[in-house]
Amino acid sequence: MRPVSTGVGKPQALEAELRCISAQLEPPQMIYVTQRHAQTAMPGQLQPLMVPVETDENGEPFDVWVVKRSFALLAPVCKMGLVVVAVFLCIADPAYYLLNLWSTVVPLGSLVAWHAVIAVLFVACMLASRRALTHVARLRTLLVFFGTSALLFVWFGVTSWLATGDLSMIAIAQLLMAAVFTLPGAFRRWIYGAQVLAMGLLLAWLDSSGKFWGQMHFVNLLVIAGVAYVIDGHMLSNAKALFSQQCQVAHERKRADTVLYNALPLSIADELKTHHYVKAQSYPAMTILFADIVGFTKFSATRSPDEVLSILSELFSEMDTLTDTHQVEKIKTIGDAYMAVSKDNPEAIAQLALSMHSMIAQYNDARGFQFSLRIGMHCGPTIAGVIGQKGFLYDVWSDAVNLASRMESTGVAGRIQTSQSIFQRLHPKFNFEERGLVDVKGKGLIRTYFLLGEQALMPGLEGT
Repeated sequence: MRPVSTGVGKPQALEAELRCISAQLEPPQMIYVTQRHAQTAMPGQLQPLMVPVETDENGEPFDVWVVKRSFALLAPVCKMGLVVVAVFLCIADPAYYLLNLWSTVVPLGSLVAWHAVIAVLFVACMLASRRALTHVARLRTLLVFFGTSALLFVWFGVTSWLATGDLSMIAIAQLLMAAVFTLPGAFRRWIYGAQVLAMGLLLAWLDSSGKFWGQMHFVNLLVIAGVAYVIDGHMLSNAKALFSQQCQVAHERKRADTVLYNALPLSIADELKTHHYVKAQSYPAMTILFADIVGFTKFSATRSPDEVLSILSELFSEMDTLTDTHQVEKIKTIGDAYMAVSKDNPEAIAQLALSMHSMIAQYNDARGFQFSLRIGMHCGPTIAGVIGQKGFLYDVWSDAVNLASRMESTGVAGRIQTSQSIFQRLHPKFNFEERGLVDVKGKGLIRTYFLLGEQALMPGLEGT
């Protein structure tokens, strides 16, 4: 990963980096996190897992991001400004009038009117902050706020100079605006110069004393405007660097989520991300399937490692697709064996087993191989959870899992051997053939059955 440039003074390089990172973002309205079965898929075999992310369909990603950040500050700034204005309207302005502290050059009504107008602006922006829900609406609200504020502070600057000969509030206002808000483009930075020019022209006309121009106060305002311009540009550059870093962090988080969702079921991965641990769950009647590719070990001994991996990946990827189709959970692969479970739907596992046999037959026809599957199934109580602190593994264990594994190992190639528990749950909806008693390690003689397929509909019931 390339390091993020955070220095100011390399705007072209930073812009190019932002364009590169922004180009990696998905189109608006939905960002896709690709999910790949980590144990079986080859590079490029991706399955999309949709994770909705709030985006905006109008505007460049950086513009949307920086406008949203500045817009979030608008209401708090307006609230503080409204409190200050209320203090002046209720306390300071009446005191000026009662104590005769205001200058006779400018009517006090001009100051009171200014306080009232800017209070209206603050209230209007606070109301707009609740209704502006899109990027365009937020940007327009900010532009109106900045433009109107600039005009109002020209009014205040002229009033303040004529009454008191002081322009410090104008300097403070410009510097605060530059430091608090960030806006893409150069519009707001040019406002500083426009403010100073407008005040200079008005005071050249209205200031009969000539002090504003004669004592170089205009130059002081130009310097303050230049400082605000530089601060504004610096804050914009810092915002671009921060956006670049956050994009890379989001990209790395997306990659980490992809690995996590590949290794664990969706609900388990969400729980692990939220609580940083996964509570073990017990299931009273989980159906477990083991499928083994018969003879694959001998087959792989005469093939190159790359060919073995490619074939095994193709087969397991087909099985992954079938687990998704039948809405069951893949647990893991063990060598050339495949394990899947259903927490509460034995029919789905039975259909998966039948589909696996159909899939292997089609694969043999297409590739000219003679693979077969030996499948075992059992249903019983289990415990499931995440094991370990590194290399997280979601696993299932219990005596039922061991018996399902024995159903596979004592089975027959090309057939699906089930326990009596499966037979009792699925018969007569599925057809079975009784195999008889089978000697199972650790269990003794157990009656088993071969699953043949789903029961055909009786004549006259089609379509019911």
